[in-house]
Amino acid sequence: MARPPYDLVLSGGTVLDPSQGIQERRDLALADGRIAAVERTIGADQSLQVLDVSGLLVTPGLVDMHAHVYVGVCPLVVPIDEIAPASGVTTVVSTGDAGAHTFGGFRKLIVNQVRTRVYAFVHISTIGLTGWEVGEMRNIDYADPDKAARVVRENRDICLGVKVRQGRQMVGSNGLDPLRRAIEAAEMSGSSVMVHIGDAPEPLPQVLSLLRPGDIVTHCFTGQGKGILAEDGSLLPEVRQARADGILFDVGHGMGSFDFRVSEAALAQGFPPDFISSDLHSGCVNGPTFDLPTTISKFLLLGMPLAEAIRLATAAPAAIIDREPLLGTLQVGAPGDVAVFAVADDETSFVDAMGQVRTGPRGLVPRHTVTRGRLWGRPYPHPYL
Repeated sequence: MARPPYDLVLSGGTVLDPSQGIQERRDLALADGRIAAVERTIGADQSLQVLDVSGLLVTPGLVDMHAHVYVGVCPLVVPIDEIAPASGVTTVVSTGDAGAHTFGGFRKLIVNQVRTRVYAFVHISTIGLTGWEVGEMRNIDYADPDKAARVVRENRDICLGVKVRQGRQMVGSNGLDPLRRAIEAAEMSGSSVMVHIGDAPEPLPQVLSLLRPGDIVTHCFTGQGKGILAEDGSLLPEVRQARADGILFDVGHGMGSFDFRVSEAALAQGFPPDFISSDLHSGCVNGPTFDLPTTISKFLLLGMPLAEAIRLATAAPAAIIDREPLLGTLQVGAPGDVAVFAVADDETSFVDAMGQVRTGPRGLVPRHTVTRGRLWGRPYPHPYL
């Protein structure tokens, strides 16, 4: 008997792929680690394995643009291969875990060892986040543009650019010098900067004035002060201009960087994020973040359409990564990365990073994860089940 053409078929689900404008009942087939077909019906005899996902939502594997995964270097990380298969995440970006002096180990011990697809921003500090909880930019001598730029150039397949944290606790008395050095490194390497804001020594407009098109502001809905809103709750005009100039804004929920009030005000004023990301690490994996699907669900609670929320956690960050063709999509030939969710409408309580509570539908509840064409893991009980 001839071998069936497909390795796995997900049958009967509602396929939602914002990259193609698809949101309808389809069967999806995978073969040789890639998306092989998306059809109205695919016969069970066409695949080695068929998984019935009737009544469930089938999306591209989630792409988390902001996470911390360099286990063994600092405690502010998660073992991504334990988290990803239970959350529909198939790609993550490590944002500054490794600096120039530790990036080689990051590549060998994390990128080359885990099943999750991992990219990174190198920290402008040569020690990365190794010194946490001590602020890594309190000693400006660690901020070495030459070394950071070299790491980007030597690791372009996985390294997207340079990370810098501009919070008061991280930079001490060094003001904007860490950011200036990160931008210098990015210009030397032809890459972008991701800058952490929140409780910064300087107002956000001063930070934005240094950034270039393609640079990323993360923690854009922080409630820690000196963020995107003026004291009266209006969006700063410099923030709107920054977006018009090509600067990107990332959620980066994390332990202390997502405020319902800020996000509600921003969305009401027509200012959504460019990406929805978790900033997942050991300090928030058990709450308030939990995982990327829970972060997405908070935006559904705030009124964002489902297709747009999925786009901001799949195709949108994948386009910025720009390393793997068709990543973040379910187009034929794309990487075989798929997430399957129940969409639950019973009410639950969501908590932001400031301890504020909002009540609404549970939203996305992970059911299955397919990575590189194969089912991965068995979902464990979700915090909102």
